[in-house]
Parts: sequence; structure tokens; C-alpha cells
Amino acid sequence: MRIAVTGASGVFGRGIAARLRAQGHEVVGLARHRPSNWLADSAFVEADIRDAGKVQRAVDGAEAVAHCAWVVNSNPDEKLTREINIGGTENVLAAMDRTGSRRIVFASSVLAYGARPGGSVRLREDDELKPAPDHFYAFHKAHVEGLLARPGKEWVAIRPGIVVGRDVDNTVMRLLGAPAFPDVGGSADRPMQIVHTDDVHRLFVRAVLGSEIGPVNLAADGEPTVRDITAKLHRGVFPARKKLLDTVLGALYRRELVEASPAEFELLLNFPIMDTTRLRDEWGYRPAFDAEECLTDFERAVRGKIALSKTVLTLPWRMPVVQNIPRADAPPPDGAAVHPAGPEGLVGEFDTPIDDRFPTFVASNLSEALPGPFSPASASSTIRGLRAGGVSIAERLRLPGVIGHEIATRSIGVFGHRVYGGVTSVYYMAESMLGTNPDSMIEQFFGRELGDTPVFGERRPPRERATTSRRIWDVLAVGATGAGLLAGTGLDSKAFVDDVDQLEAMLPSDLADLDDNRLESLILLARDLIVHGWNLAAWAALMCTATATAAERLGGGEMPTAGAELASGRALASVRRLAAMAQSDPAARAVLAGPGDLLPAIRERAPRLYAAIRAELDQVGHRGPGECELRSTTYADDPEQFVRMVAKSMAHGSLDSGPAERPSGRLAGLVGRQLREREVRRDKVVRATWILRRLLREHGGRLVRRGVLDQVDDIFFFCIDELEALPPDARDLVSRRRAEMARLADVRVPQAFSGRWAPVPDVSPLEPGQTLTGLGVSGGRVTGRVRIIDQHTIDDLEPGEVLVAEVTDVGYTPAFAYAGAVVTNLGGPMSHAAIVAREFDVTCVVDARNATRRLPDGALVEVDGATGAITLLEINEKK
Repeated sequence: MRIAVTGASGVFGRGIAARLRAQGHEVVGLARHRPSNWLADSAFVEADIRDAGKVQRAVDGAEAVAHCAWVVNSNPDEKLTREINIGGTENVLAAMDRTGSRRIVFASSVLAYGARPGGSVRLREDDELKPAPDHFYAFHKAHVEGLLARPGKEWVAIRPGIVVGRDVDNTVMRLLGAPAFPDVGGSADRPMQIVHTDDVHRLFVRAVLGSEIGPVNLAADGEPTVRDITAKLHRGVFPARKKLLDTVLGALYRRELVEASPAEFELLLNFPIMDTTRLRDEWGYRPAFDAEECLTDFERAVRGKIALSKTVLTLPWRMPVVQNIPRADAPPPDGAAVHPAGPEGLVGEFDTPIDDRFPTFVASNLSEALPGPFSPASASSTIRGLRAGGVSIAERLRLPGVIGHEIATRSIGVFGHRVYGGVTSVYYMAESMLGTNPDSMIEQFFGRELGDTPVFGERRPPRERATTSRRIWDVLAVGATGAGLLAGTGLDSKAFVDDVDQLEAMLPSDLADLDDNRLESLILLARDLIVHGWNLAAWAALMCTATATAAERLGGGEMPTAGAELASGRALASVRRLAAMAQSDPAARAVLAGPGDLLPAIRERAPRLYAAIRAELDQVGHRGPGECELRSTTYADDPEQFVRMVAKSMAHGSLDSGPAERPSGRLAGLVGRQLREREVRRDKVVRATWILRRLLREHGGRLVRRGVLDQVDDIFFFCIDELEALPPDARDLVSRRRAEMARLADVRVPQAFSGRWAPVPDVSPLEPGQTLTGLGVSGGRVTGRVRIIDQHTIDDLEPGEVLVAEVTDVGYTPAFAYAGAVVTNLGGPMSHAAIVAREFDVTCVVDARNATRRLPDGALVEVDGATGAITLLEINEKK
């Protein structure tokens, strides 16, 4: 079905178009400007809705129209506003008549009812619409509903309350994001109705594809007052006189300094209240979010922002939600071509095309987040989050032109289902940061994996020439951002911790109790919190790297430490605590030394230890090897694995629970603080990922029971935005994506490349007496047998063996409790393996290239965590 969406660049249009396209419908958008994140495979007509010819082009062939185009912020020139709102609608209806389009769904509003002093009567859909003529917004909404009601068209007018949510970036955000709201004669204590964008989008799509006709009221359960709303948004209320307010507002409005006229503001002071019986009884629809949850989510949209008139300012010490993430294949602003980087047949569905002026990419630390090959669901959450960090960094560092665009779109790349960091774009980013050496920053961030790979290609991007005043302003703004984020980092961390805790509190004890709409909305919320968390983590990593580089330049060359409050060390500390507890209890010690399933026996014979295990799992059960891949298993899913780690730790004698305390100077302390904040944010990202995993499994189970999917695990082979309504070929899509993942899993991708990549050839293993050198990040000299592991084989590691892995995320660290030493192919001094190993005095070498292929499994090696040398002593011929 072909559907035209007017106002396709706005909050309504973008969301509706995305949901329709996810269901397999053909979508064409119409707006004055094509948004950077518009659907890659959908047409877009860039035009004013007053242009009848362009409207005709957009509507041509469409069976239905989602009509969202509107002047939300009225213009003092009523004629211009009328031409857009009413004249534009007449153009749409005329185009529908000429093309035979049968159905139109219109984004009306609760305000179409007009001001209702007192608000005591609940208005039904058949009540008269009577807005005052000088309330342009409301009057035009009512007028358009009259146009739709003419014979010959199937029409629906959705009348939502004030629409809020974390993705709102329009007049509502500018109005409610102001520092304070006026209270005129007790108006702040009168009820209002709101609704979440998810529910607007969902009902709109239902109306476009359905057969219902006529108006329908849409509002969430609950009616907060203005005072409730401002309190939730951390804004204020101030008393105001009506006459004075009208005078001031009128003067500002005539100069186009504010968006609402005195007459339109009157509507907000006398808000109409709707009856939603038809929505529930005739449409059978219940909003996914109640009013309080709507406001909690909307607070995320205004967090870190202050609206002053038509301008929205971002506070230098806060990190707001990134609302618009451009497509990775978006062409540069100068029109330069981008192309696939992989060889024919090895380019994955989610691969990033590259611009030859930014040719170099490295896997390194980013592979900790998502080693790959990863599932589509993980790509649409974790990869999206990592890319959100690039968008935010480009904006806050005021990086213009082609360079800023590259950092926002492709500073994170995907090749062969693996995630890479854009070295060239990071180099340019570092150049914009005062006191930062780009080469040092790249080494801190990516380790030594770049090797001899060139940072630049033959072509360089154009540099925008800025005036002296612009340069000074940019330096001041970037400096204020850096200082502000260093000072306010704890505020963002605390807010994000609260966000994830609130999400978890919204879950019932049995997820089966969620209705489908609420389940889908919670999935989207969890995904978006993951995205925001990765943005925060990206900034913490950037600040951490920048401060570490500065400390190194100023003579503070010691490895940074985080101290006792290390969130990523909790799982390892838990294992050691439990091992110490078991060691002191003969019954527990006997159980852990025995065979079979340990947890039931512990419950029966060592109840105190059992209670402690359950308490620890409540805190760290969301973690596990490969923890950011949604298909992975966590310790909460498999508590037996966690208990086996406790048993091995006890057997190894690793009983010290906490990280080592080390003195540090002022600069090292600053670096340590940034490390702690990064790890707090990352821990909550993983917690949100665990919640999303549970929600997706519930959704997958429902689809299996309905005969849509064959197994629960199939749900992870869809992108999150595809889940609202799966495409008709859902089973075939799962099969294709499974096959691609399996095909690319066998490909050995390079750790670094420039321009094009090719599979890496085999390397020969070390012979006795030979040494492999990596980066020593935690001292000590250990001799032990090599055990090569990944997330599926971590259980094979025995006490005292040398853990050798491609890369380790925090989910691996409980095994550090009994590993003789840790060696990874990838990583730098700021990688999670390095940080945790340093804090717990575990000998560790990272960036040991090809260690998993050059060190034979079972070989006896000596690992020197100070020099990074790994010497092969003997090969175990039995292996």
C-alpha cells in the first residue's frame, strides 16, 4: 500500500512514516526539508504544502494520506498561517480527488474544541467544535475537520491531548521547556490532558490502515495540572496578572519573539477535557503510557535544555538526549561519493559505506561493546547508541562542514558485522580539543592496533575557513562544554541511573501481564535508554581519554585507576566475596568442591551462602560474557555458571573481594573520576540491555505462539523499529539474516584497515622460546597454561590458567578471580580488561595481536604484565 505523509519532517510525520515502512508499506514524505534520518528506501518530496503541483506529485498513487503538515507556531500574519494550514489541506484534498486516493487521517488536536473555562464537562467527539477565530491554531484545526467531513472521503481526525515524549522537539518542548510557567488566577492547578508520541504514532497507523471513520479523542489516563507538569520537568510556576501577561505576550508575539499569541495562550489557561470512551470502546485502544509516565519520559527531552522564547539552549554541564541520528549512508554535504569498504560477497546488510577522505578504521576497544558478528536487534540498539555519541560530539565540539558530518554519521563503522572506530575522524575531532595531542589521543583510545596503517588517505576533506570572531567563540564554547561536562558529569550519571531504575520499576513481575501496546512501547523505551547511555558513555570515554592524555603530557605517566567505586569491578568482587564466604563455611566448601548442579545443593545445605548468591545476582546478574549482544546469556539466565566461577575462585584461593587502594595525584584523580563515571554509565547500559533482552524474549514467545515465528530467538534477527509490525516475509528475513551472520562469522576481518579491507590470512603459531609482545597494563609475572576462550567457552577456564581471548567485556571479569593472567588480542590502557585487572592486581596484557591464533591452546607461557611480553615455554602435545 502506498501512503503519503505530509509534514514528514516533524515529530508526528517521522514516527508515522517509520512505522508504516516497517510494516512493508510504500511511503512518500512531503515537507520543506528532508530530515537527515529519513528512510533510505522511501521517496521524499521537498516542497511547501502550498505548492499544489508538488503536493500532487507526493499524493499521486497513494491509497491513503497521513496529513500532519501544520504551522504549529502561529504567525501574526493570519493570512500566511491560513494559506499553510487550510490552503495546504485543500491542496491535499484536491490532489486526492484527482488521483483517486480514498482515505485521509488528520492530526487534529484537543484544542479544536476551543477554550473551556472550568473544564468540568468532558467533551465527546460529537460535541461542537467552537474555538475563537483569533485562536488561529485551534480555529484552523476545526475548520479543516469541516473540510474532511464533506462527502466522498473516508476520514479520521485524531484529537490528541498535548503530545509529549522523549522524541518531542517542537513547540511543546519550547513551551514547557521554559524556566517557568505563569499562573493566572489559579490556572496552574487546572487539569490538562497529555498523551505519548508512541500512542499517537500507533493510533495514526491503525487509522491509516483501518476502516474506522470520524473523529476520535486520544489522551492518556490521568490529568496532571500545570503545576504537576512543571514540577516533573524541574521548572517553576510564577503568579501573573492576566492583563499584564496579555500585554507583554502580545508585544513579543507581534515581533515574532514567541510562538503563542495571547489568544492561543488563553487556550492553555482554559484547557478542554475530553471523554475517551470512543477510543476505548469503539476503537478498542488503550494508551501504553499513563500521564505520569508520559511526563517522566518527556523530562528526558527537556533535560539539560532551557527554552527562551523560540531559542532552546543546551546547558554546558548537561548532556541531552540525541533525538535525530542521521543514516550511516547519508552523503557528505559536498556531495562526495561513499562506497562499500569490503570485498564483493562480504559486505553485510548493516555495513557502513566510507568516504575516502576518512579511510581508516580500527576495531580495538569498541569490540568490547559488541565483538560480532552481532544480531540486527543489537545493531539497532548498541550500534545506534555508539553513533549517537558521534552526533553529540560533533554538535558540542562545534565541528562544521564535511568533518562534522563525518563524525556525526561514520565515526562508528560496521564492517563484516563487527564494529570499528573511525581513526581519521577521531584525529580531526582531537584537533578541535584544546590541549589534546591527536596522536596521543588515538593511542589512548585505540591502543597500538593501528600499527603502520596510515591515518589519512590521498584525499583530505575541505576545511571551513572561520572568521577570527567565530574561532574565538568556538574556542570559548568548546572550553565551556569541556569544563561543564567535567563538572557536571555526576548529574548525568545519576539521571541515567534513575532512568534505568524507573524502566525496571515499570516491569511487572510476570512480563506476560503486559498488553502488546505497552510491551512494544517498553521495548522502544529500553532501546532509547541504551542509545542515550552509550552517548553518555562515549562522552565519558572521550573525557577520560582527554584527561589521561593531558596528564601524560604534564608528566603524570602512571596508569589511571578508578578506586573502590568501580562499577565494572562489582561482578569480580562478588565472586571473590562469595568464595571467601564459602571458604569459611565447611558445608558450603564441601558443596562447591563437589560435582553436578551446585545451586540446589547450596540452597539445601548452605542457605546463608544461597541467600548471598541471590543477593549478588540481583546486583550483577545482568552481566555476562558478550553482554551487549542481545542473543547472549547473562548470569541471571544461568546462575549455575556464576556459582561455578565462585567454586573455581575458592579453589584458586582468590578471596580478596575489593580493588586495591592506590594513592594518586590530582590529575590521576581526575582521570580516575572520569573512569568511574564511564563505568557507572556502562553498567547501567548493560542493565538496560538486560531489560530489553527480557522484553524481546517475551515478545518473541508471543509471536511463536501466534505462529508468526518458529523460535523465540528469531526475534533478535529484526531491528527494533521493525517489531511494531513484522514484514510479511518475516520468516524469510530471519533465514537470510541468520545465513549472513553465519557466513560472516567465518571471515577473519582485520583489526585495522584504510580504504578497503580484505580477510586476514592465517598466521603461524609461536614456537617454544619465542615471544609475543602486547601492551602491559597490569604488572606481575605469571606462568600458566593457555586457555583460549570466547563467550561460549568461558566455562572451560580452569583455576590458574592464562585466559586468552579476542577481547573481553566486563561480563568476562568474574573469571579474572581465578585466571593466572589475562591476555587479549585487542584493547588499550582504558579498556575494561585493563581497568579491572589493574584495580584487582590481575596480571594483564592487552593489544597482543593475534594472541588467540599464535598462542597454542594448552601451551605453557610466561606473561609479564609490566613489559607486555608473553613467552612460550612449551607446547602441550596432548592438546
